[in-house]
Amino acid sequence: MNIPSGKRRHAALAIGIAVGLGALWSGLSSSSSSPASVAAAGAQAAHPGATGAAPAPAGRMLPVALNAFAQPRNDAQAKLGGQLLQALQAAEAAAAAPGASAVAAGAVRAGGSAGAAAPSVAVQIAALVQAGVPAKLREDNRVSVHIDLAATPEQIERPGVLARLGEELAGSLQRAGIRAQQIAGSAVLDASVPLDRMEWVAAQALVARVDLKTLPNFAQAAPAPVATQGAAASEVQRLHDLGLNGEGITVAVIDGFDDTDGEVAALQAAGEWPDADRLTLRRDAAGAFGADDSSHGNAVLEIAYDLAPQASFIAYDTSDNNDWAAAVRHAANLDANNVAQGRPRAQVITASLGFENGSIGDGSGRLGFLKGLYDAIRAARANGVVVLNAAGNEALKHWGGASNVDANGFQRWNAAGETYNLLNNGQCFPVAGNYSLSASLFWNDWAGGANAANLTDQDYGLHLYRRGNPNAQGVASWVLVGSVDARQNGGAGQEPVERFNYTPPANQATRECGNRGAVYAVRVSRNTAGANNNLQLFANWGIGRSVPERSLSFPADTADVLTIAALNVGDSALENYSSRGPALAAGGALPGNGADNNPKPNAASFANVDTVSYGPGEFNGTSSATPHVAGLAALVLQRQIELAQGDAQDGQDPPDVQDTAAKRLALANATRDSLQQVGRTGGNDLGAVGHDGSYGYGRVRFHANSDACFTAAAYRDNVIDFLQEQLTAQERQIRVDQNQATCESRQ
Repeated sequence: MNIPSGKRRHAALAIGIAVGLGALWSGLSSSSSSPASVAAAGAQAAHPGATGAAPAPAGRMLPVALNAFAQPRNDAQAKLGGQLLQALQAAEAAAAAPGASAVAAGAVRAGGSAGAAAPSVAVQIAALVQAGVPAKLREDNRVSVHIDLAATPEQIERPGVLARLGEELAGSLQRAGIRAQQIAGSAVLDASVPLDRMEWVAAQALVARVDLKTLPNFAQAAPAPVATQGAAASEVQRLHDLGLNGEGITVAVIDGFDDTDGEVAALQAAGEWPDADRLTLRRDAAGAFGADDSSHGNAVLEIAYDLAPQASFIAYDTSDNNDWAAAVRHAANLDANNVAQGRPRAQVITASLGFENGSIGDGSGRLGFLKGLYDAIRAARANGVVVLNAAGNEALKHWGGASNVDANGFQRWNAAGETYNLLNNGQCFPVAGNYSLSASLFWNDWAGGANAANLTDQDYGLHLYRRGNPNAQGVASWVLVGSVDARQNGGAGQEPVERFNYTPPANQATRECGNRGAVYAVRVSRNTAGANNNLQLFANWGIGRSVPERSLSFPADTADVLTIAALNVGDSALENYSSRGPALAAGGALPGNGADNNPKPNAASFANVDTVSYGPGEFNGTSSATPHVAGLAALVLQRQIELAQGDAQDGQDPPDVQDTAAKRLALANATRDSLQQVGRTGGNDLGAVGHDGSYGYGRVRFHANSDACFTAAAYRDNVIDFLQEQLTAQERQIRVDQNQATCESRQ
């Protein structure tokens, strides 16, 4: 996601919630689309009426005003996410209004009472628009949703039981004509549900909650023929001089790609991507490879190929977390239950993607809709795959801290007691376009875990406000746009999560923003008296009161990935948007001051580099940093394999050092260790001495003694000892110390 940072535009990490990206008109920074085109979108709002709000375009807005205070009228409605509930009630009210058209007079609304007129498809679409449901999540009156299973933590931890529950609910929905499938390994179904069937779906006994689907997004920019400066900044030539070029290694790139106009062939013809004999294109989602028109993955693969020019590559074109998990399983050669089926298809997996919600934040990945992804990554590492993930670009879009409310029960964001946290840094946000405001709130009240008896019963609400037009005294007031407040009362399948994804309709415009937009803020209410939790707030645009610490995206918090932070390629300065550690403590609590058993991030690499797919200096974010390290990981793994094989006798083939998962894991661990050792040495430790939450173990820039770092790691992680030589513990330690001393010597 693009992140504002001074003069640069950051083609950022593709993160969590489905939003429109690009250069927004007037007050908005961060750009990859044409400012003129966005200005035109913002200008769609009409001239203000007496109140300053733009009148509704003909045929788009409902005759009944959106009720920002929508309250559930029954148990089924209480399971609906706030925007879905608002849209449902607005559509029902419109259908019941005098003269309103319905599907059929006297029709029975699905899930409703006899005699209630079903709102027409047009009314349902208008209700979804008015509730701010983004166009990307709508297909006529159908909405892309996540359906949470009403499963206990014990059921979620038992794959067979979880699968049966998911199949039972999916089958019931499919028989009713609703598209639904379980996210493998997670207590969540993906579904496409008509608005007028939403309440019926929520009423099913196996449903805990229905909410808007969360998607990763992929930034785009204009092309220009150039190559990454990150190769020289990494001093990769030192490895190339050792004969390391990635030969024999396969790198999997999981991302979104563009091949709508022959981009893949053009990149191959220009020598920016490998030829067909070393490239596999794969897409599990509907549509052809590259059909989503995202050049993000094109640039990612360019970078990795620049650093490992003799490696083979598999490009996985993904659309959501289900595709992502499937890609990990395929690359790591895992079956549907994450059981290894032999050697992995790829020895290195890199993903410049992430989510702002969907897990706990403590690295466990044991709950949330991303559980299946975490499980696949864990199994991939166990099968000897080096998995890398971008840290995220959330440092300026995150707030985290203890619950601390004012007399009215609203969270205070700072010592001054402010309860409104400005979105988009308080700048005007366009209305009536394709640009969405999204926010996620979660807290450490997850069911089960270390405290097996814990239930999710600490309740908070997330509220979106718009700054209204000035009153007679010239003071602008805050107007509630809508609230999301799911049930957290200990029921099965409930999670401590609130989120919205809101596209402002035309009637949100204010005079303050030239009647083309408005200023928005969020508030958090504590609804359970005395609740004291660690709150985590993420937004998709910069927030006024941000806390960079603990801003890792998901799944960058897990120990099973190498998590990569972003540095400016010109001076190695930490990029201000780069997500910071540490990962949260068990259950999502605030970390203490003790030993960090899951240090994050792991390393840092380069951003603001040139690529053909983005242009000079335009590929930025941790999205850019991560494939640099992925390409380098391929070279280091090649070296670890050489060290393990040793010097083959004349006429004999070198030993097969990857024939078991244990050997592959030892090689992968030594590769991870090597990269972190390089970060610690040769002037690469840029932050606090040792590991820190900004740079990790340091910059991945190779120095003259880097090969000694690799050898020290090979002995330390039992690559040579375990795979080839049979050394005593004392002999191994001597060799570790000797090589480590050389690795650490001043350059």
